[in-house]
Amino acid sequence: MNISKIISRIDIRLIIGLLFIILAGIIFVTDFLDGFVTNILWPLLEGSSEGKTVIFLGLIGLIIILDAINDKLNITARFYKKDNNYQHYLLACIIILIVTALFGLVTELYIRHSLGISPFTILTAMNPYPSTSSPMHSHAYKSVLGIISYYIVPVHMNTGISILQFVQPYVYIIIPVWIVSFILGVLSLNKMRLFNKVICIVALVLALIGITDGGIYSQPFLIGIGFLLLMYFTNNQRLHIKHFIKPVVIMGYILLVAMIIEVGGSNQEVHTLTVINQTTDVDMSMYNVTDVVVNGDMTTYTLNTTMADKELITSIFEKFYGKCDATFMSWNFYSYFDNPSVNKTVHR
Repeated sequence: MNISKIISRIDIRLIIGLLFIILAGIIFVTDFLDGFVTNILWPLLEGSSEGKTVIFLGLIGLIIILDAINDKLNITARFYKKDNNYQHYLLACIIILIVTALFGLVTELYIRHSLGISPFTILTAMNPYPSTSSPMHSHAYKSVLGIISYYIVPVHMNTGISILQFVQPYVYIIIPVWIVSFILGVLSLNKMRLFNKVICIVALVLALIGITDGGIYSQPFLIGIGFLLLMYFTNNQRLHIKHFIKPVVIMGYILLVAMIIEVGGSNQEVHTLTVINQTTDVDMSMYNVTDVVVNGDMTTYTLNTTMADKELITSIFEKFYGKCDATFMSWNFYSYFDNPSVNKTVHR
């Protein structure tokens, strides 16, 4: 049979999807394209890591293939003969993702409340290796997937499994949510315009990655859920300016709450560090400790330091690694901007 005829019978989407999956596999098993591809995807994946890049490309490829098979075999129409409005599935997917993301935020707050610790703190779990999580960038759901990925991913990838001991069993909800959201997202693509479909596929994958690695206020989730909302309000029509109004308003509310928590939860005066089950003395002289309170298995230090948050938290988990179960540290949003007022208050 003529090769050109064989190729013409193959849906081009199957080839494109397979190429995405192959590229994801190459990045996973080699270092050949890591830097190049991750740098390209950085604006979407929030400082893209190799793991997120592999998941991003692999899921896009899988969805493209499933969409092609669905169209070829008309699977969706067979199961839903009385319902041709596939926007319903997209709306259900969006609602499930947003509710689950909010539940992840509530879980972060509840864990701190149950320990009698301020909600405005960054958790660093130490075992088997340091992993961080906070209300503003949650790795609670990531820790569940860490159970699966811990034994198969390269050692330099942080799977977040250390966080699991603090957030289980609540976060196991992410497993059925991922499955259901994925299926609903694929079903919603049926009969969708090509441009809308491409946007929807990328947005769905970003939302799934973001809800797992970062939570409701992560860059991938906000971008993903924002464009999913846009595609829903577009209602499979050509994209117009008017379609942006409702998604922008909804995302505006989410970002406003994020800013209130980020800024309102900041402590510009000092940093408080609560250490859980400290087993060994640690030299804290470099942090200018002004107060130490021991309450059962929790030791709370008050730090009068000028270090920026990112530098401070890295230094802290290096100091306490292997010497405690976890730490909870307050944050100072303004330290990322090197705000002069921060240094002034600290040195008072």
